[in-house]
Amino acid sequence: MQYAKKPRLIIIGLGMASMRLLDELVKRHATQHYAIEVLSGESTAGYNRILLSYVLSGEKTLDSITSHNQTWFDQQGIKMRLGCQVTELDPICRCVTTASGDVLAYDYCVIATGSNAQRLNIPGAKIPGTYCFRDCADAKALQSIDVNDSRPVLVVGAGLLGLEAAYGLVMQGHLVTVVHRSDRILSQQLDFNAGQQLQRSLQKQGIQFVLNRQLDEIHGGTEVAGVRLNKGEELSAKAIVMAVGIVPNTALANQAGLLVNKGIVVDGELQTSAAGVFALGECCEFEQQTFGLVAPIYRQASILADQLMHKPTQPFAHQLSATRLKVSGVEVFSFGEPNQQGDHLVFQDPTQGIYRKLVLVEGRIASAILLGNTQDANWLFDLYQQQTQVAAQQRSALLFGQAYFERIAA
Repeated sequence: MQYAKKPRLIIIGLGMASMRLLDELVKRHATQHYAIEVLSGESTAGYNRILLSYVLSGEKTLDSITSHNQTWFDQQGIKMRLGCQVTELDPICRCVTTASGDVLAYDYCVIATGSNAQRLNIPGAKIPGTYCFRDCADAKALQSIDVNDSRPVLVVGAGLLGLEAAYGLVMQGHLVTVVHRSDRILSQQLDFNAGQQLQRSLQKQGIQFVLNRQLDEIHGGTEVAGVRLNKGEELSAKAIVMAVGIVPNTALANQAGLLVNKGIVVDGELQTSAAGVFALGECCEFEQQTFGLVAPIYRQASILADQLMHKPTQPFAHQLSATRLKVSGVEVFSFGEPNQQGDHLVFQDPTQGIYRKLVLVEGRIASAILLGNTQDANWLFDLYQQQTQVAAQQRSALLFGQAYFERIAA
């Protein structure tokens, strides 16, 4: 393969944004036009991070969730370097430098460095036995916790990452307690009632919860021994898992002198402040907003692939988005504000683990929460996006699905 005859495209990072971009480039036969090389700081090939909790639990292997391995890259004619940390990016000479000292020239460069797990800045935060849950290295570290030690593992944060970590650990056989600062779990997606119902489902799996509390201090010397909460309670623990959010990984962009705010600032073409340098995924920021959901990141990948192939495309723009999750086997779907004011329609069957809430404002769906049964999620989201007016006599039928609603409307 004559790489020198083609413009060089270097992609930094091999997370889900980068993998989606690679898929989009392959669909557009980009290897006929570019010599593409991917530089990843991780030692493992491209895997589905959404399924990491199943690797932690032992239900899946890392190989089983890996899609972009060496075989895939060989088949596509794309070069890949694993364990290759990029330490410098020079947008003037258009080259990158790796930790091993290699200097690689590029014509175009894509930064897809993702995000880092946020850590609490509290006393004891650096005591051995304090972990995050973000990548396969974290999962491997968590698997080393002694299951024969009867003290619980304490997970801080009941967002998606925290609940995934708790699930994986309890499936390993650990006692697990989740501490969360809000009055409900998944507080960005669920209202109080949905949060309580999901909590009950997780408690049946062995996960315990302490809500409306924050960590003030971690106790221990050579290893974690316990914590003190902000209301003064003391809890014993053999390990701490911090799942308190993510921060865009902008270190390389900062070094290169690119425009950085919370994330690497990009325009609608995913172009950074430097010519020929693009960014996408969790590391980037567009119009003061960063990204953590799959849907907008996948749209970014499609737009950037068109941009690199010099094809006409609509610029990236913010769109209404929904959240679809699977938490310890329980399906969750939501859009809009979880505590939206308006006309509330609620159906609840705790015995089946089903909760549905729709909020209408002036006859149009403004928000929805579906827990346990999400089969009508896409239909409801379409009604939301299209701002469909729903007649007063038909509104309650929305709770029972598209087929029933259309029979009533006929």
